[in-house]
Amino acid sequence: MSAAEERREPGVKEATIVPPPPGSIADKFQQALPEVEFVAHQGLLDVVLTVARDDIPRLMRTAKDDPRLAFDYLRCLSGVDQMEQGLEVVYNLYSFKHAHNVTIKTVLPADDPQVPTVTTVWNGALWHEREAHEMFGIVFQGHPDLRPLLLEEDLGYHPLLKSHPLAEIEESQEDFLRGEALAPTAVAAGAPPAPVDERAAKIALAQKKAEVMKKAREEARAKGLSPEDEKAFVQEALKSLEEGK
Repeated sequence: MSAAEERREPGVKEATIVPPPPGSIADKFQQALPEVEFVAHQGLLDVVLTVARDDIPRLMRTAKDDPRLAFDYLRCLSGVDQMEQGLEVVYNLYSFKHAHNVTIKTVLPADDPQVPTVTTVWNGALWHEREAHEMFGIVFQGHPDLRPLLLEEDLGYHPLLKSHPLAEIEESQEDFLRGEALAPTAVAAGAPPAPVDERAAKIALAQKKAEVMKKAREEARAKGLSPEDEKAFVQEALKSLEEGK
C-alpha cells in the first residue's frame, strides 16, 4: 500500500486522489527539501502537501525563505477534527512574488495534539494559532500567548471538537425546544414524563459552567484580585458548581 493510500480518508474513492501535474509547486518543494517526505495531491484550488509534524518547522521556514518558493503570506491556519484519524492542522500559503499558492497539512494524534508554532516564520500565525488552540485544543509549541480569543479561560472544552456536547446543537435545538413546549401539555394529560435527554443535559451543563465562570471572573476583577487569585477564585466557583453547592 502506498503512502497516499495509507493517508486516504475512509470512504474517499481512489479516483478523487489526483496527483499534481508535472512542474507543480510540489516539485519545487521536492527540489528545496529533498530530505523531507510528503504526500502530494491536487486539491480543488491548491496542491496539497501532507507532512509529518516534526517536519513543519523546517518546511515552513524553507517555504518562506527559499527564493523558488517565497511564501511570504500565511493566508489561513485552521484545525479540522478528523475524529479517529486525529486532529489536522491546515496551512494555506501564498506568494506575492510568484503568485502561486499551496496548502500544507499535518495530522496530530488526538491524545497528543501538539505541533511546533509557525509564529517565528509569519507573525500572522499568532492569532490563527490562538484560535485553533481555543477551538480544537491544539497546542502550538513555542507560541508566546495561547490565551483564548473569544471564550472564558479554563472552560475545559473546545467548541469545534466533534466530541463537544454543543457540536450537534443546530440539529437538536429545534427538537429540544419543541419537546420543552409540549412537555406541560403531556404532563397535564397524564402522560409519563419524557426520558432525560442526555445531550440536552450536557448542553445545559456547559452553558451553566460558562455562566458561573463569567460571573466569578467579573466578581474577582471587581475585587481587584491578581491574575493568580482570579484564576483560583474561578476554579473555586467551578468546584462549588460541581459539588452542587
